[in-house]
Amino acid sequence: CSGAAVSTRKVGDFTITAVSDGLLTSPPEVVLGVSREDLVALTGVPPGQNLPLDVNCFLIRHNGKLMLSDAGSGNGMGPNLGKLPQNLRAIGVEPKDIDIILLTHLHPDHSLGLVDAEGKALYTRADIFVHEIEAAFWLDRTPRDDDSERVARNTKAQRAVTAPYRDRIRRITDGEVLPGIFAILRAGHTPGHTTWLLQSNGERLLMWGDIVHLAAVQVPRPEAALVFDVDPEMAKASRAAAFEWVARERVVVGGAHLGYPGFGTLERAGQGYAFRPEV
Repeated sequence: CSGAAVSTRKVGDFTITAVSDGLLTSPPEVVLGVSREDLVALTGVPPGQNLPLDVNCFLIRHNGKLMLSDAGSGNGMGPNLGKLPQNLRAIGVEPKDIDIILLTHLHPDHSLGLVDAEGKALYTRADIFVHEIEAAFWLDRTPRDDDSERVARNTKAQRAVTAPYRDRIRRITDGEVLPGIFAILRAGHTPGHTTWLLQSNGERLLMWGDIVHLAAVQVPRPEAALVFDVDPEMAKASRAAAFEWVARERVVVGGAHLGYPGFGTLERAGQGYAFRPEV
């Protein structure tokens, strides 16, 4: 998942390249609703060891525009993350060349990479597209005394990394926001968590952000939540709805945390689902 390894696929007139931001590791305690024994059995990760989560971003070429889905982790999340800029350069794309960034949501591993080590905008000409509900929660809301420590910390971080883009933030709602690009709100993981559907010439691909963090766990056990979910119950409902639609419509998905490169399909399997990564 490291280095400049890439995977590119076409969706009609779109060309989508998965670009790695690196590898996030989290302790098993981040997973809720699954016993430790089941977690070991499902993931194959021995007890007490951290769970690996690939962090994928997607470079989209369409109509002469260069777009990114999510901006990676930046400099603040350890040496194994923040690789997006160097991996973009390895395929001939400079951050300054990016026209548009489609954010699935405002969480550290998806947005802290908007700025460089000095806190300046890395994508100097890009417009940032983010759901208006997501922007309102993290950027506008008056912090509350009963906010969790995680929400309070992230609110502060998101205001810092989006500040250099203040005049270039485009707050969107559901529907077609650019030619062939549709925003679909799937709230829960965050209040404005958004999946992005690319549609062209009868082909479709859904960049579904954090509908799933651990495919080995949450595809067979969609009730499993993560501590990062702002509203775990709503996140479960969004996951169920996304699973049902993707499987029924046979839509290819691109996932931030579905292993690298993160493309695949979801199929009905007995009472549940199975994820089939594209090789």
